[in-house]
This record gives sequence, C-alpha cells and structure tokens, in this order.
Amino acid sequence: MLNESWKIRLIRYAHLNQRHSVHLATQTGSSRVVLGRTLYKRTVMSASMKWLDKIRGEVRQNEPMSKHTSLRVGGPADLFIIAKDIEDIKTIYQHLGETPLFILGEGTNLLVSDRGFRGIVLALKENFKSIQTPLFWRTAEGEEKAVVQVGAGVKMSYLVKYLARYSLTGVEDLVGIPGSLGGAVIMNAGAEGTEICQAIRTVTRVNFQGEVEVIKKKDLIFRYRKTLFPDGGGIVVSVELELKKADAIEIQNKIDRHLSRRRNTQPLSLPNSGSVFKNPEGDKAGRLIEAAGLKGFAIGDAGISIKHANFIVNKGEAQAADVLDLIRHIQKVVREKTGVSLETEVVIAGDW
Repeated sequence: MLNESWKIRLIRYAHLNQRHSVHLATQTGSSRVVLGRTLYKRTVMSASMKWLDKIRGEVRQNEPMSKHTSLRVGGPADLFIIAKDIEDIKTIYQHLGETPLFILGEGTNLLVSDRGFRGIVLALKENFKSIQTPLFWRTAEGEEKAVVQVGAGVKMSYLVKYLARYSLTGVEDLVGIPGSLGGAVIMNAGAEGTEICQAIRTVTRVNFQGEVEVIKKKDLIFRYRKTLFPDGGGIVVSVELELKKADAIEIQNKIDRHLSRRRNTQPLSLPNSGSVFKNPEGDKAGRLIEAAGLKGFAIGDAGISIKHANFIVNKGEAQAADVLDLIRHIQKVVREKTGVSLETEVVIAGDW
C-alpha cells in the first residue's frame, strides 16, 4: 500500500499513473543481507495478468533496477516491460488498473529505492529510436530551416551528432546531457544557456486513455527543468524538432568543446547521478556544495564527486539509502551555511 508522500512523489516526478489497481508483488517485513546489499522478500503476484501475453515487447518480473540506472543502485521492479511499439503502450493503459506506472528512459538522474518499485516500469530505451530524414525549407527571409521527427528513446548525444551531419544548429549545447530525448522533454533539459524547449515544434504522446495525440509547442508550458502538459500527462513517444542550418565546422567545433569540457569536469569513469540539484537562480548548486566544504564527503560508498560537487558517485557498493541520506545531508549543510534550499533535479522513485 503506497503512503501519501509516495503518491505525491509519483505524480510530481515521473509520468506516473495510479488511477486503477492490480495486485502485484507486495513488500513483506523480512530481509537479509547478501554481498553487502539488503534484499527484501516479497510475495508473488496474485492477480491475473493474462493481458501481458498481448505485449509484443519483453516482459520481466522482479527486474533489478540497478541494471537500468546510471548510479547502479535500486531494487527490483515488480514488472519491467520493454515496449516494442505504441500498441504495447496502448495495451498497458487498457489493463493498467490502479497499478503505479513509471516511464524509464536512459535511467540518468534517477534514484530508485533498495526495495524497488511496486508496480510497472515501462522502458522505452530499447525501441522508439527512429530519426526521420530532416525536411528542409527556406523562409521568406531566405533562412534555411528543417524539421525532423525523432523517437523519444534516442540518446541526446547521438541526436546532436546526427543533426550535425546535416549542418543543423539549435541543440548542440545539449550534447553532454546523458539521457534520452523523451526524458529531456519531460524535464526541459538544458545546458550552456540552451533548453530543449527552444527546438520543440510538436510532441507526440500516448495519453492516459491510450490515445495518440500531437501537442503543439504553444500548448505546452516550459519551466526550469520541467514541462507541463495539458490534461495531466501521458507517455512521450516522439518529438518534432525545428532547427536552423548553419556552418557545419562551427557546429562540430562547439560539440567537441562541450564533450571535452564534460570529460574534464564530470566523473564519467564512475557510476553517477548526473546533476543532483537544480541550480538556484543566479548561482550554481555545485559551487554552493563545494563552498560548504562537502566536496568528497561520503556516506557508505555514495560520495560527492571530487570533480563536480553536484554529482554523486557510486564508489563500489553504494545503496540507494546511502545516496538519499547523502542528498539530505547536502541539503541540510548547504541550508545551514548559506540559507539556500537546494531542490533535487534527480528523480526519487520506488518503495522507500
């Protein structure tokens, strides 16, 4: 049974729908430690799940979320579904019941509890990776532009490099964002003063009724690290981007500079969280954490990166509880020393 704070967290952070109910695995109080990790015993699913036979993608039970998050922590999801296509998404919505649903992209900026996720995790990263050839046109002022339809599962780094082949500019500042396009749209991801919303023309989603709809940019509300959709939410399956043509060498040089800086300033050699906190207005979360004397501080094997203070790294056998304790410690110390309350950018999900 989900408590109230968890329900709020589901709604707030990650495309979750808990309007209907199917009894899946439930948490028991027993646990044991194996190789330094706490394992929780759960009962088996009790309700009929015959509809899963209709799924054309892959269905897994008790899938460890540590295999699907950049931090490499997180307990098992009751059901882990790798959707093959839009029809799979429609099938899930038709039979979802009140079961919580979490939409997984690349698993960056995501912290899942050691107890796992009581519900269905729907993964889009294996499919939904198509990119249509850009369609070019020239404006009345003589400017050359293009639109390109991109699947939500496409990695941002690959997308930027693909568009550079066509000399298209507008998103190259986002090449260092480790997630997928769908996640970037949901969070209105940004870097170097550029946000993904600047390039969006339309977003195609499957809504809670299982209907495919195309939403125009004017009907979306973009805020710092958040996109608000009409009528609640749904699942983003593709995005139409509008970009300008520019000098190919200049675009590539910019991409190279961003990737070089990322290699030098981010802890890419260790499993990491991505940016943990949103930057407060007029300041940087990393600067505040470092100024508070926390760079390198650790709880268990979860530590604040010595390369970038707004990153948490897994130094070996960190558990999600260590990471969450570290996040709370950072917020407490920074608030005490600077008066600034840091807001998490990382999504916190699961049965805590």
